[in-house]
Amino acid sequence: MTQQRPSDPADRHVEYVSGLPEDPAETADAPASAEGTPRGHIPYQQSRPGPEDDRLLATGEPVRASSGSADRPVPTGSTSRPVRGPQSQQRAQADRRAWMPDQHGAHYMLLLPPIMGWVVGGFSWVNLLFIPAWLGAYLTYWAWSQWARARSPRRRALALPPLAIYTSWTALLGIVTLAVAPYLLQWAVPLTPLFAVALWEAWRGRERSLLSGLAATAAASLISAVTYSLAVGGRGGFLGLGPDATSLPGTSPNGELTGWPWMWLVTAFTTAYFCSTVPYIKSMIRERFNRPLLAGTAAWHGLVAAAAVWLATGGFLPWAHAVLWVVLAVRSAGIPLWQWHLVRTGQTPLRPKVMGVTEIVFCLFFLLTIAFG
Repeated sequence: MTQQRPSDPADRHVEYVSGLPEDPAETADAPASAEGTPRGHIPYQQSRPGPEDDRLLATGEPVRASSGSADRPVPTGSTSRPVRGPQSQQRAQADRRAWMPDQHGAHYMLLLPPIMGWVVGGFSWVNLLFIPAWLGAYLTYWAWSQWARARSPRRRALALPPLAIYTSWTALLGIVTLAVAPYLLQWAVPLTPLFAVALWEAWRGRERSLLSGLAATAAASLISAVTYSLAVGGRGGFLGLGPDATSLPGTSPNGELTGWPWMWLVTAFTTAYFCSTVPYIKSMIRERFNRPLLAGTAAWHGLVAAAAVWLATGGFLPWAHAVLWVVLAVRSAGIPLWQWHLVRTGQTPLRPKVMGVTEIVFCLFFLLTIAFG
């Protein structure tokens, strides 16, 4: 699919991939599929983008195949370093990606929700155990998804060390954390189905699907309620629905929502924000010119903004936070349309890194408008 000058397909809403094997040098090792083609050849409908596709979608510049060796030799008498070809660069990128996520939005999605719980309820020393365990759980999911999507023995072997290390790390810290705060086990009730959906989508090769993104993002957003539970020592009953849930730290601007009711409102808006970024970002990269997706994204932002303004009118939400949602609603339609214009006119589109940095700024405003609004 050419992203440089698209033909503006209104009904196209599949995620295209390059269709090339993960590693040209490993095609011979890849087992054959049912259709008789190597497993490395991925159907274009399947959500398994490779380095060539990522660069194409992010910059509009295709990666050209190399006609020579991956590492070209240096001429005799030259002091220059060897020139690394595309295959060598792709292998180095795969090595790094097996250990650390290359998604710019993952970092703030992992950090902001726990901080929201601290802002409302306060900091507990148990977070020194829980936060590393939570980060380890996400890295375990990442390593597992890399192993599940691998199409060659080399790639699967590459994902095994981080998978083993992250799994051991998470299990050890998780056991210690539950021994110190056994009431955290109740959060398995809302989190398990969300993680199950995300893992199933990754196993089926759809880890970049909208459903997978929404499930993983919702699970990450719920961590704000988990850290609040740590702050109040598990008080408030099951999932904060007990009779003493209102006699805990945290209060709305008008003072009518206290304890868990206020924390659940904050968690709801945190979840709404992060889940809305999933289709928003897709509308600018892998789902460009998908008008139904853009319309749904804008409608969702508009509904949440309207709810925020209504709640602010009654004093249940800071006005600064409601204004932020109005800005987010305008952005949800304006920035993707601008991105589409840049692509249509052959200009350089917004890069994923720029989008990630912009979201970090909005995250800071999100936090400040709740904490000091």
